[in-house]
Amino acid sequence: MKTIIPVVALAFSMLLPATTALAQELEEDETWGYGFRTGSGYFSFRNSLFVEHEPDPPGDLSDDWFEVFAEAWLAYQVKLGNGLLYAHGSVAYVRTADDAAAISGGTADSLDVDDLYVSYLLGRPEQGEFEVSVGRIPYVLGKGMIIADGYADGGSRGGAWTNIRKAWAPGGRLRYARGGHLLEYVYLERDDRPESITDTVVNGINYEWLSESGKWNLGSSWLWLDANDSTPDLAGADVYNLRAYIKPFSAPMSINAEWVREDNGEALDADAWYLMADWSFEEAIWSPVVEARYMHFEGDDPNTSANEEFNPLFTGFYDWGSFFQGEVAAWFVGNSNLNSTMLRLHLSPTTSVSTGLVYYDFKLDQPGSYQGGVQSNDLATEINWYMDWSINDYFSVSLVGARNWPGAAVEEAFDRSDAFLYGMIYVIFNIE
Repeated sequence: MKTIIPVVALAFSMLLPATTALAQELEEDETWGYGFRTGSGYFSFRNSLFVEHEPDPPGDLSDDWFEVFAEAWLAYQVKLGNGLLYAHGSVAYVRTADDAAAISGGTADSLDVDDLYVSYLLGRPEQGEFEVSVGRIPYVLGKGMIIADGYADGGSRGGAWTNIRKAWAPGGRLRYARGGHLLEYVYLERDDRPESITDTVVNGINYEWLSESGKWNLGSSWLWLDANDSTPDLAGADVYNLRAYIKPFSAPMSINAEWVREDNGEALDADAWYLMADWSFEEAIWSPVVEARYMHFEGDDPNTSANEEFNPLFTGFYDWGSFFQGEVAAWFVGNSNLNSTMLRLHLSPTTSVSTGLVYYDFKLDQPGSYQGGVQSNDLATEINWYMDWSINDYFSVSLVGARNWPGAAVEEAFDRSDAFLYGMIYVIFNIE
């Protein structure tokens, strides 16, 4: 039964008429577009969180569950005066089921609107382009290290892993771009789960300088936040962010770096940063890409009165390993009180198949504030294998296998040393 239901859900989606994916040209200055996607994932943990799922001897340290989603979207654009009016809306259903344990948020489902916004675009980037967007808008700052996910899936809503809904509700953006320079103001409200309302609001100014050659991009942002008493560290906090992408040589190498400072007096005084380099061997067999990255997320020093524990804010996903670190560790570590080293090898055996290995070494930044205090900073090591396969224009499959070896800090905190094991299969059907 565990594997039959996701397959049935995907088979049902294939009965939808293919016309739902066609973009129809109505007139020269008017366009409609609409589409549909659905998917399902099956997830299996062993020794998950070192917590006994069935407490009676001998105990059961496994968690197995599946998630399914379906999303439909509609878009419209029309020339209006000297500019372009664009509107986009989407609605999505998600479900987490099959004896889902605490790690996945439990069995739950929900149907909700995701995007629902209107944008007006005037001008051209080379002479000056102005854009205003209002409504339930998607917004990602940089690559999504701190600002990306405006909608809180999981918990009573279901869909903790698939996390397909992203819109800030409501939100607004004013953007001006000219000659490689971009300046924008954003207003974003977090769409929280009903059981954990934080009333978080993000205001921000963002500037980016993009080179014409594509060899470097620079960005800087200032955010000021507000929230209710459930998250006092964010109420009145200022967040400063610097980002850089550079291709310093003629060789196929690039460097990414990002720095974040969170300042709210003694309520929050924390830093985070990362440095990553990658090298592409485009002419070699399977076109390997090698990546190395170090990330630092400050932890709270128990010897001070201030709170130095970095708040990960609203992290997004854009590729394996970023910014959810480790297919196992991401569920119980999070981007706080953590120093991590990542090595990744990515391969492309064919135009439709990519695969790779990711290695992590996790260290605690402040062992004294982990699980009431431990002596060691050795948290865990982990290795992930992944494969993405685009079967055809409609179907894609992702497979993941992972093993996580707990370090001395986890053994101190949980009195367990068995390795985590994890497997996942994720299938998507998409028409657009």
